[in-house]
Amino acid sequence: MRDDVLPPRKTDELIIRLPNWIGDTLMTFPMLMSLQKSGVDFSCLGHSWTKDLFSGTDFNIVADPEIKNPRWCFNFYKQNNFRQGMLCTNTFPTVVPMRLAGLKPVGYHMLASNRLNYDNSLHTVENYFELGRFFTKNKIKVEEISETIPISERNIEIGKKLVSEKIGTDYIVICPYATNLHKGKNKEWPYWQEFCKKIKKYNVVALVSNDDLERCKHEFPDINILSCGLALTAYIMQNAKVVLANDSGPMHIASFFGAKVIGLLGVTEIKKTRPWHGEYLIGEDDGFISADKLLEKFY
Repeated sequence: MRDDVLPPRKTDELIIRLPNWIGDTLMTFPMLMSLQKSGVDFSCLGHSWTKDLFSGTDFNIVADPEIKNPRWCFNFYKQNNFRQGMLCTNTFPTVVPMRLAGLKPVGYHMLASNRLNYDNSLHTVENYFELGRFFTKNKIKVEEISETIPISERNIEIGKKLVSEKIGTDYIVICPYATNLHKGKNKEWPYWQEFCKKIKKYNVVALVSNDDLERCKHEFPDINILSCGLALTAYIMQNAKVVLANDSGPMHIASFFGAKVIGLLGVTEIKKTRPWHGEYLIGEDDGFISADKLLEKFY
């Protein structure tokens, strides 16, 4: 059986097109849990990294590099005979294949068959949760979802060995990079290098993507730098004294996997993207906090 064709299922199964970004995909977790707790039979379609992200769960995940190909998505929906759809995206190329395949998706896009109004006063988690309410019928409230994402036994075993051999104990994690700008402004906290030079209490470990590895080695030549898969990254974060991160995918990884996280926010929409579980800090006039103010948290 091909990877993109699922085993036979109930005819009323729901297919959920997950978001295109790691942080947003993580913010669907409370909604996915509410569906599972309500007995909704669903599968998720996501990017290649989605299986690693949710490898410790029992969610039915289809993760394929062709996910941005509208023709591939149309064929996937048709071949699997889904009866209902949900769109966590808000783009034309994702809604059209679902509509052409005969589904009537719930979503925020203007072409969604069952369109909800996106509420900018809510956290992104709460907006995704509202999509789930179409199927759970208000049985569960978002406040009742307290679970964090589990890590598979295999990744825990690998993670223990990695921490023992490469890191040691009493460490903090920094995630100094953030993909994309927010309304033309850089989301990266500007005082990472100053902070790393001044912090003495703990060893500092930088966790970065493979694309940022060389940049990080150049900018932080004196600290431990690692680039790992998402589940292993989560394990390292869980065992750190604290995780410091920009408003970024890594901040949400730390948050949803239960690490002690502090988001360093300053230019983004805090109400919508703050850590769902965890703490965040801002400076004066909703700008970035200074390195010295952050250091006060450690002494």
